[in-house]
This record gives sequence, C-alpha cells and structure tokens, in this order.
Amino acid sequence: MRLENTPSYLELFSRPDPRETATGRELVPLAPPASTPATTGIEDAPPPAPLDPPEGRFRSLTPRQMQDQALDLYAEGLVSYEDYAVLAFQPELHPKFNATVGALTGETADPDRPRDYVHQWEERLAFELRHNAGDAPKVRQSQRIVELLRGLDRPTDVTA
Repeated sequence: MRLENTPSYLELFSRPDPRETATGRELVPLAPPASTPATTGIEDAPPPAPLDPPEGRFRSLTPRQMQDQALDLYAEGLVSYEDYAVLAFQPELHPKFNATVGALTGETADPDRPRDYVHQWEERLAFELRHNAGDAPKVRQSQRIVELLRGLDRPTDVTA
C-alpha cells in the first residue's frame, strides 16, 4: 500500500545527489573597502610581507598555519566542509597529545615545526590505495586533497 504524494523506492534512490546539484548560497569573499583614508599615519612603514610565498605554499607550514590555510580554502569555496575538516584536524594541537598519541608513537608534540603537507597527503593517498582500496570515498577524498595541494603549490604563470 502506498500513501498519496510519497515517492516510490525507485524514485527516492534514482534522484541525483542533492550535494552535487546544490544551487544554494555560495560563499563569497568579502570585498575590500570602497575607499581608504587619505592619511593613515604609517605612510613611511615598509609594505607587509606576503602571507603566502608564491611557490611551495603547502611545503613548509606548521600545524597551526595549516589550520588557518584550511579555513581560508573553505571560506574561498575551494574545498568542501568534509575536506576542510580533515585538513584542519591537527592532532599535535591537542593539549593531551603527548599523553595519548605521543605515548603510543614515542613522539612529542611540536606544533611549531614546519611540515611538507603535500608530501604528507601523498603518503596518505598511497596508504589509502594500499590498505583501503575498497573504501572509495576515503581514496577519492585523499586524491582530491592531493590534487588541490599540488595545484595550489605550483607557481601561477600569467602571460599577457
């Protein structure tokens, strides 16, 4: 017996995934202010250093910096929330790292030591392919992140 106005089993599971066809609101970066004050009092100060070097953006980041970069990537709409969550998760930032993970691995937390995150994610992808080949979502997620980090790590070639 079927209730009125309820989709059948086939109708429910033959619909496209709403996450793939979503047309909802997108994140939009904030626009710079329309005008800046004429005098700020720091005209003689040197210009600030760029936040990200043009090459090797993800090859020398501390876990703290990686958390910030992951949030920036999510805010810019470059990664999904699920990818953001795994990029931003940095176990060494937990206050009990040394007593938990560190006790098992023999490592101590060093959240201010730079790491090569491109290499770390390449290793994770190789591990996933080796040990979780049947878990396609994990493999696809690792592939997406490796491709993203590699792509953002390349210098931009702009010719006019």
